[in-house]
Amino acid sequence: MSNNLIDQIDSKQVILNTVDLSVFYGQTKAVSNVTFSVPRNKIIALIGPSGCGKSTLIRCFNRMNDLIPSAKVSGLVEYNGNSIYSDQADPTDIRFKIGMVFQKPNPFPKTIFENVAFGPKINGFPKKDIEEIVFNSLKKSALWDEVKDRLNDNGLDLSGGQQQRLCIARALAVNPDIILMDEPASALDPVSTSKLEELIQNLSKNVTIIIVTHNMQQATRICDYAAVMMAGQERIGELIEYGTNDSVFGNPKDKRTEDYVTGRIG
Repeated sequence: MSNNLIDQIDSKQVILNTVDLSVFYGQTKAVSNVTFSVPRNKIIALIGPSGCGKSTLIRCFNRMNDLIPSAKVSGLVEYNGNSIYSDQADPTDIRFKIGMVFQKPNPFPKTIFENVAFGPKINGFPKKDIEEIVFNSLKKSALWDEVKDRLNDNGLDLSGGQQQRLCIARALAVNPDIILMDEPASALDPVSTSKLEELIQNLSKNVTIIIVTHNMQQATRICDYAAVMMAGQERIGELIEYGTNDSVFGNPKDKRTEDYVTGRIG
């Protein structure tokens, strides 16, 4: 796909870059030849109909597909100019710098404090720093005021929206550069969704956010850039358009994008 936006992004600002990225499950191709560049400290919405490969694609960005035995990735994925699929790359290190928040909140069956402290502890952060890291992470995730007197409560006792923000705090605790979000608001009520969207916008001042969403209104409200995925009759996902919020939602170049964002398909 011709992608003029890649040429418009200052290469010094690119934090994640893919070239001809394809994903296979066994002999079945799921995503084909995705090439795009992600600028630092922006919100990129990954949109498209169900089954077009959005979740499969986003899982490539921190090697989560490694956990699926039949999955195979080809092409290039670079983080800060280095291939994350090279022999020298450590998947665990990559997942700390490129964190992930899933569709369904998944707190550990531990206290709120221990949920957030988990990453710093296994990374060998000094004990004297852990408490401050937990405090700062809960503040950044807009959760501190709600849980400051409940830090020893089980994280599973929180509401759905609070659990999702706890998972974000857990990701933030290891100081990531990128947070991937796979439909993080799909199971939340409108009030919790609004809080999450405000949080995402605040976080993007210091962290790059790539978010999969089926909610076009949500994407329009929060994203700086939108990447549109689509699958044809063979059900192979392709990136058909990538541009600024205004261009994708206001003046799309591909008729399929226009049909999708206006609700005619999908």
